[in-house]
Amino acid sequence: MSGFPARSARGFLGWSTIVLLQTRRGYALFDTGGSGDRPGLMAKLTERGIDPKDIRTVILSHLHFDHIGNSEYFPKAQIVLHQSEVDYVREHMDDDPALSRYQVEGLLRSPQLTLVSGEPDVLPGIRMISTPGHTGGHVSLVITVGDKCIVLAQDAIKHRGEIETGIPLGAFDQEAGRESIRRIVDMADIIVPGHDGTLIMEDGRVLAASPLAAEVILTLDGRRITLEV
Repeated sequence: MSGFPARSARGFLGWSTIVLLQTRRGYALFDTGGSGDRPGLMAKLTERGIDPKDIRTVILSHLHFDHIGNSEYFPKAQIVLHQSEVDYVREHMDDDPALSRYQVEGLLRSPQLTLVSGEPDVLPGIRMISTPGHTGGHVSLVITVGDKCIVLAQDAIKHRGEIETGIPLGAFDQEAGRESIRRIVDMADIIVPGHDGTLIMEDGRVLAASPLAAEVILTLDGRRITLEV
């Protein structure tokens, strides 16, 4: 499920990217979206013949509400989180408005939770790298397919505008966020942001792999409004 680069006058829309990975250790998810994404996420898995119990690993980029909201729905999954994000949350729970205390505290008590440190291979061929800035312990994933380096950036690069400007909007640590953007751009042929469609890096340019659109349905009368990037 692709993220979408938008917000409203009320605040965060929270339409974030969810990535399904098929590995030698079974299916994995990188992030699980917000709670409101659950019907769409379950539909996407059903389309592929995947039951929630088939997901063996859930890797979380960070602990904001729009990335962890469905972690509880995968009863057989190991939940992988970086220790530095736990440290960040313990210090900043009260001053980061995208942290949901009850969701985070429940997740941190889960027996399914595994904490990692450094930059390990979290699954075969999938390396976790530290990309702080958006939060203190944010991580991204790096995969090599053929001769292409794919970075699942999540909110280290929320959308293509942050590549073009080098500025991580709303980052907890601006300088760390800028360095994370530079690191990803320097290594990646393909970038999957947290709130945009897949992006291709070509001769210093940022190209969208495909058009990006989201549909809003008005429940009063069924009207459908399409938002396009």
